[in-house]
Formats: sequence, structure tokens, C-alpha cells
Amino acid sequence: MYNVMLVDDEEEVRVAIEKKINWQELGFQVIATAENGQDALEVALEKQPDVVMTDINMPFMNGLEFCKQLKAQQPATKVVIFSGYDEFEYAKEAIELSAEEYILKPIDADELYKVFARIKVSLDDELDKMRNIQNLEKYYQESFPFFREQFLIGLIEGHIELDRISEITSDYGEGIEGNFYAVGIIKLSFDKSEKVNNVDRKLLSVSLNQLAKKSLEGFNNYHCINYLGNVIVLGCFEKEEEYQGFVGELDKICKMSAKLIEVPTTAGAGNVVTSLKDLFSSFKSARDAVSYRILFDENQAISINDVEPHQASVNLFENDNVNNILKQIKIGSEEDLNQAIHEFFEGLSHKGIAIYQLKLSILEAYFEVIKLAKSYDISDIDMSNKDGDVLVILDEFDSFDTIEKWFIDKCFAIRKEINKTRLDSTSLLIDKAKEFIGEHFSESDLSVDRLCSHLNVSANYFSALFKKSTGDSFVTYLTNIRMKKAVELLETTDEKAYIIAGMIGYDEPNYFSYVFKKAYGISPSKYRQQRES
Repeated sequence: MYNVMLVDDEEEVRVAIEKKINWQELGFQVIATAENGQDALEVALEKQPDVVMTDINMPFMNGLEFCKQLKAQQPATKVVIFSGYDEFEYAKEAIELSAEEYILKPIDADELYKVFARIKVSLDDELDKMRNIQNLEKYYQESFPFFREQFLIGLIEGHIELDRISEITSDYGEGIEGNFYAVGIIKLSFDKSEKVNNVDRKLLSVSLNQLAKKSLEGFNNYHCINYLGNVIVLGCFEKEEEYQGFVGELDKICKMSAKLIEVPTTAGAGNVVTSLKDLFSSFKSARDAVSYRILFDENQAISINDVEPHQASVNLFENDNVNNILKQIKIGSEEDLNQAIHEFFEGLSHKGIAIYQLKLSILEAYFEVIKLAKSYDISDIDMSNKDGDVLVILDEFDSFDTIEKWFIDKCFAIRKEINKTRLDSTSLLIDKAKEFIGEHFSESDLSVDRLCSHLNVSANYFSALFKKSTGDSFVTYLTNIRMKKAVELLETTDEKAYIIAGMIGYDEPNYFSYVFKKAYGISPSKYRQQRES
């Protein structure tokens, strides 16, 4: 079933269209309706319909402007435009928007059936191409010149000698120029899809790569490669501020992938670096960002700058078990942290090394844990003052079980503080957002992008966090604030409704009346009359 959204300012028209044809027989279902372009855009971005059928002449935002903004953010959405006016300029603009059809009112049932039958064929064809094994294998063979792919992999893995980077870049690095760089990792979460076998996993990762390249084909400074079942995206920027746009594009790919490939997808964006030789650092931090997917909703991009302290620069001990301990402290469950620590100590017990080497290994792991705590600015856990000098403790312990329990206690104490710090920083961020909205709700240009620029966080991360914390989207929360202020002004002043509209951030008085009526069931003027009677 493909999803359809109907947009018209007349309810009887929307109902009539919905009843004109047997949608299910055609392979469609109507999942949403809207009565103006402004509401339709918000609903469409949330519901992500496959097809939008919209009238042109509507209040607040006409159908052509709605389609233009929708296509900019969801280019894969099919658009059908209908109108009561047989005007060349309308038809011309519809063509420029890549509309599937331009239909004149009154809409004929047979014509509508034929239109959606053609769209069904087109959608099926796109889906078949995405899933067709032969096409995917051909795409995989022809997509990436071997040497260019190996060069990009060598850069992110840090395996290319520093004095050779410039030389190889001149041969295979066309387009990899910039003042700043960042690595993104897009990962499919197959563990949540039991139906996916090993062959499908390989093909789906190729499909994800194809989707990512298609989505980013307008960006000459973004480069995609398939890497161990994931997609790596290298962003090259002239200005550091371009990084937020990079995160936004990764987020779009996640949402498109979840819809087309039907496997949960998460992207991690690493820190910004100023040289190709430092891409490994960005790559490592991108992997860390992806690991935070267990703390957030699926199908979004996570920037390392949003989830870990900006000053964090942990030089991880070169031991997989210690790295795992640090990871579980940050984002793992109690059971996983216990298991990681146990595996570390079990590994030491089987090494057959001298006692001083054993203690040195534990001491190095301990210091890595302390460095992790310091990176989160956790200073009130002073291990030495509370428990004595760590060297004395290591010198006096009489069994592996004793020192393992001591180490577990320290790790869990830091885990608790990190979680508290994360909750505190989230609460502080939401409080700052509410304060900013409270101070600027009367400004018509207040937007989530402007707010996030003030807060210095990415829009997709903030939106997910704000919805999770408040239960409302930014738009809904802002609208509620404005409506409460409107009620207050209606009850305490004699100002006209159009003046009040401007006072609470609405340039268009008619739209203010529409939103108010939608919230309270009556117009602002009738609300005031009822209060005064």
C-alpha cells in the first residue's frame, strides 16, 4: 500500500475525492488530509506520504508554494495538482515542480483512476529498481572506481602515510578539497529485523549506499563509500558552519532509508577536523556517535557534538576490552558494563604475565576510566581521597575478585554521574529553549533553525529531544504559547484581533484567526464577545 495525502480548503471536496475511486483496489490508502498549505507541510513532513494531491488556491499558503517547500525536503514524494483554473502559468509552474499530473476541476473519477494507476506503476518501478538484485549488483560493480574507494578508506582508517596524502590526493582525490572535513557513518540496524539474511544484508547495504549517493548528488563536496556493511560519507567544507547542514543531510537519508529499505537506520556525524590526515579522528568520533542510537529514536542522525562534551578527547587505551568498558559506562546497561569488566579481568587472568605487569594493566585501565570522567567534567568523584591512593589499593589487594569488585564500584559510580550529567544538560537545554521561546514568541521569524542556532545544537537532535521531553513538537509548543497569550490579550485589552495577531508573531491576521479557531473552537472576536456577555 502506498500512502496518499489530500489537501484542499473545502472539506466536501476532500471527502468527494476520497470517495471517487476505490483506493485500496489501486494499492493506495488515504492517510491524511489538510485544509491549507501551511498545515499540509507540517503533516506531510511528519507522515511522509508517497503521493500528495493538492488544490492550488488555498489560504495562508497556496498549493504551489506548499509543493515547492515539500519537494525541497522530500524530493521523492509524488505530487498531483488540481485546480479550477485552466491557466498556462499554473500548469507551467506545476511542470517545473515535477508534478505527476495537473488536473482540472471538476475531477472525473475515471481520469483520477487512470492518474493513480500510472503513479502506481511508477512507484512500483522505483521500488523494484531499488530491490532488484541484478541492478544492485551491477550498480555495486560500476559505482566506485577501485583506487578512489581505496584512497577514501585509507584516509578514514588512517593507514596512508602522511607524506603521501598530498601525492595520492592529486591522483584520486578530485573534489576532496576544503578547509574543514567531517566523517559520517550511516548504519542499518539489522538486529531488529529477523527476516534479513546475510545475502540481503549485503544487498541492502549497497541499496543504502545508492540511496545516499542519490540524495547527495547535488553536493559536489560530499563523497559516499560502502564500508563493511555501512555507508561512509565524507563532507568537505569551506566554512565550519556547513557542518550543521551535513548533519541535516545525513538525517534526511536516515528517514528516506527507513521508508524505502524498511530497516531502522542511524547516522553518526563525527567531529570537524582541518586536515585529511585527521580524518581518522573524525571517523572514530562518528562511530561513537552511532553507538548512542540506543538512547534515541531510530532513523535519525546523531552529531557527536550533541551527545558528548565538546572538550572530550579521550585517548583510549589500546585494548578492545577496555574500550568496551568505556563504551558501556557511557551508554550501556548495568548488565553490559558488568560483563565488559568481567571480560577484561578474565583476559588478564589468562595472560600469564608478571604481577607488576598485571597491576600496570589494571592501573592503565583505571586511568582511562578517570579520563573519561574528567571529559564529562565530573570532578566530585575523587577516587584517591575517598578510597586511599590507588597504587596502595593495587598493592594490597589479595584476590582478583576483590580488585574486580573495587573496579566495578568505580565504573558504576562514574556511570551514574555521567547519566546524571546527561540528564542535567538535557534539562538545561530544554529550559533554555523554553526561555528563548518565551522571550521571542512574538517575532514572526522565530523558527526551530533560529532557536537551534542560538542553542548551538543541530535541529534534528533538538527536535527529537524537545518532543521527548515536552510531548510536543516545537511548532505545537510555540503555537500553544501564542494562543495562551492571545487569550490573555483578548481578555485584558481592547486591541483588535489583527493587532493581537501581530503582537504574538502572526503576520497574517486570517491565519491567526484560523489557528485560534482550531485551538478553541471559535474565532477571536466571538471569544471576546462570550467573555464580555
